[in-house]
Amino acid sequence: MLSSAQKYGSKRKLRLIPDIISGWKTIAVLFSVTVFFGLLIWWLNQNPALQGLWNSFIVDKKVPASFCEQGHLNNPVRQPVNTFSNIVYLVIAIVVLKTSWEERFKRNSHDLVTVNTVYGFLFGLILLYVFFASSFYHASLINIAHKLDYSAVFAFSLFPIIFFLHRRYLNHNSKLLAAQKRKLTIVFFSTYLLANLSLAFLIPRGKESLTALILIQIFLGLAFFAAIDKSGKQGRFYLALSIVSVLIAFISFEFDKYKFLCRPNSYFQLHSLWNLFIGLSAYNFYLYIRSEPDSGTLVIKMKQKE
Repeated sequence: MLSSAQKYGSKRKLRLIPDIISGWKTIAVLFSVTVFFGLLIWWLNQNPALQGLWNSFIVDKKVPASFCEQGHLNNPVRQPVNTFSNIVYLVIAIVVLKTSWEERFKRNSHDLVTVNTVYGFLFGLILLYVFFASSFYHASLINIAHKLDYSAVFAFSLFPIIFFLHRRYLNHNSKLLAAQKRKLTIVFFSTYLLANLSLAFLIPRGKESLTALILIQIFLGLAFFAAIDKSGKQGRFYLALSIVSVLIAFISFEFDKYKFLCRPNSYFQLHSLWNLFIGLSAYNFYLYIRSEPDSGTLVIKMKQKE
């Protein structure tokens, strides 16, 4: 018979396999959602009754300097390519929420996400918010949508920071009781909510990009320390992919901003690569946090080795 440590090791190897999009039904649903969103954008822009939908709203003045794609100001979806590229967030949100729902009662699992189910559900909801906020902004290009878009960027960027801090505290206080861990989770995510509200309402206009860049740098720094931490070695591969994806996304964003290889009416836009690689970063980060053991599991494994 396998020992507890051997069983755990076997389960850990299985958990490292990205099997959360398994089954043709899931793939068919994700493909159908993608096609439907694309057709919806096309239909909206072909509907004469919706022409001039946003004309009574104030357009974000920074749009011409921020994106290569031409804004068709009379259309209900003014930047169709950039709008469509947000589908990656919806697809990953569906995967994350579906997986979190299926794993909510697996109390015999040892990974941090299943033990703390709030991680998966919160991350899925954040991705949904990013999808709606970013789609709204690129469809309308109006001021209020710009504000919402950056609030979504802040929410997305803060999540891994809170995760790393929470995980590090748990790893250094592994003897906490279950009730204490629940209280700690509430404290950390209350802090996350408060930080989001503060950034959304207190950051001066024009400083949003700088704030987002600082958050990304903090994420990269914490990710580096997580990668060299012995307790985080299980998911280093996924964490590395997440980091690389963020860097590629940032380069794509800057190239698009400075109109490198710019073709305003093309179906290919560098800003779309920003969304694609940020989405891939989110997907790999979710695989990473699914591979991370709960602090209680770390103690069990150490005792087994002794």
